[in-house]
Amino acid sequence: MFEQDYRRQFDEMVPDRQLVERTRAQMRAALSGGERSPRRLTRRGIIAVAAAAALTVSALAAGPTIWQAIQNDLGSRAPYATEVKAACEEQGIRMEAVTALADNRVLRVYFTVQDLEEDRLGEETYLDYSLERTMLSQWNFSAATVEQLSYDQASRTALFVATVIGNEPLPQLSTISLDIGRVLNGGRYAACELKRDASSSSYVVDGVLGESGEAYLWSDGDGQYGEAYQNAGLWPTSETLPSAQTEDGVTVLLPQPEREKNIDPDDPFPVVAAGIAEDGKLHVRVRNQAGAVWSNLSIAARFPRGADPEPGERFTATNVDNDMDFCLEACGPEELARLEDIRVFGYYSAQSAPVDGNWSLEFPLQTTEALTVPVSLTLPARPDGMTVEGETLELSALSLTLLCDKESIYYDTAQASGAVKSIRFEQFVPSITFRDGTQQTASLADAGTWWATWTFDQPIDPDQVVSVTLNGQTIPVEES
Repeated sequence: MFEQDYRRQFDEMVPDRQLVERTRAQMRAALSGGERSPRRLTRRGIIAVAAAAALTVSALAAGPTIWQAIQNDLGSRAPYATEVKAACEEQGIRMEAVTALADNRVLRVYFTVQDLEEDRLGEETYLDYSLERTMLSQWNFSAATVEQLSYDQASRTALFVATVIGNEPLPQLSTISLDIGRVLNGGRYAACELKRDASSSSYVVDGVLGESGEAYLWSDGDGQYGEAYQNAGLWPTSETLPSAQTEDGVTVLLPQPEREKNIDPDDPFPVVAAGIAEDGKLHVRVRNQAGAVWSNLSIAARFPRGADPEPGERFTATNVDNDMDFCLEACGPEELARLEDIRVFGYYSAQSAPVDGNWSLEFPLQTTEALTVPVSLTLPARPDGMTVEGETLELSALSLTLLCDKESIYYDTAQASGAVKSIRFEQFVPSITFRDGTQQTASLADAGTWWATWTFDQPIDPDQVVSVTLNGQTIPVEES
């Protein structure tokens, strides 16, 4: 069958001109009736194949290495992707949008970053970005990530994909603006935390909430984390600690031996001193154990809810030897007695300093159509025994979105008025049934209080869907 043969070629190809010409010829033959597929091509199918042909041509400009990486990530979704054209250049770094894949809820934009002058990129390049819809208003989205897919040393080009999931529909005719403000090779995130009351604290690792009896936690951008029970007795006290002064007359804490001996070798920036220095102010000293050549760390001291947070947010930072000493200028012994925790956090690089600028990629989007299906679903919610009503399904070739009745997500009790119910969308695995009797499931991509979006590993043809099953309830889908 033509469509299957075409998609198989598309999945396996490293683009060349003969393939492009052969695809064009097959397209003309199929669309003019000269070559027929035994399977009926729906209107959406024709649009997808036409878009794939245009995308094939754009592969010639993208280059084989970059294009192959895009193709590997798109997989069977490639026929639904479209070429986008936008480029900008500043400080010897060129950025170019190449390909976009979008339906009414999920957007993926593939773009390249190329260093035209130096060697300031690599396999771990961090981008500080923002993304919005520019035609009518800002597009409300709940989740946005930028992931690096590859790096080509020969051309000094990195490939990225920005993935955005909207909590409102993305109109079919939209212009997207992707703005980059910083490029940092080897950019990583680190955090460490001192806590006064370890018994009541909690933390999140890989999205799982856990209770911790530790008074010191650390984490890094690779998902590593650690705990130090031996530091549990080292919450700062009002005692004045040994201090020193820099050549500029700035007071800093000296390292505390009891903290240094308990340093975790994998902790990027361990606390080596914390307490009241000889200037009467609260200081926290961290060690650059990550080998950072550049860092942008901050500190925050948290007071109980309802208290003025400002004293815990004012600080100065002083580099001393291989450490950094933070001084919380508005915190002395009195404020320390009321603090709940102290956190040091921020980005760093062991490879290079960042390149700051204003790169902007603006381009129109072509989105895949979605069916809207009214439904009447009753879903379990928390607190146990409560329910929420689902009222609409949005079905596209790439994703499935469930919208619940917003009024049904609230409840009133003697203890709480207008409290929000919790829906565990992760426990639902939607199943799609096609006209030929086959089925396909979807994976949860993101969820909000009253909505959830699932994506398909393999794109579907909504015109061939006869029903959607969710939480054991089957919803018929009328033929469009």
